[in-house]
Amino acid sequence: MKTLKLVIVWACMAFIFAACATKKSSSNEEEEDCPPTPCTMDFRSIGVIFKDAKGDTVSVNNYAVSLKSTGTSLPSASSELSSPEGTGYLVANDGDKSELSVEGDTLIITGTHPLTGEVKTSEIVVSGGRCECHVNRVSGEEVIVFNE
Repeated sequence: MKTLKLVIVWACMAFIFAACATKKSSSNEEEEDCPPTPCTMDFRSIGVIFKDAKGDTVSVNNYAVSLKSTGTSLPSASSELSSPEGTGYLVANDGDKSELSVEGDTLIITGTHPLTGEVKTSEIVVSGGRCECHVNRVSGEEVIVFNE
């Protein structure tokens, strides 16, 4: 009888531990299968500025950012935040890191000069990864200059 009670207690404890150890749903923002990494609390973003040939800042029309490999837009670039904030345009932020690879992905940035109609396209490589702390600019221009 004593052994039966001990088996029942161990079975209950095992059940409780197993229930507590199950993964949270995928909608949870924590990435439990990622290795523990100390991250800063700042929320980083990567942007670009468009300038004309004289060096003056330009507010472009038809601003767009897409992944070169798929043609899809990043969530932040397709949101309302893609409109000019001051003089810059949002390319990617930490909210996009799950959409990006650790090695970096090429993004195509496009804008149209409002007066001349010139379309300027530039490529920038941005890294991320769902287990990474922040997005990072790997390469590419911070300032995109129109020829005319």
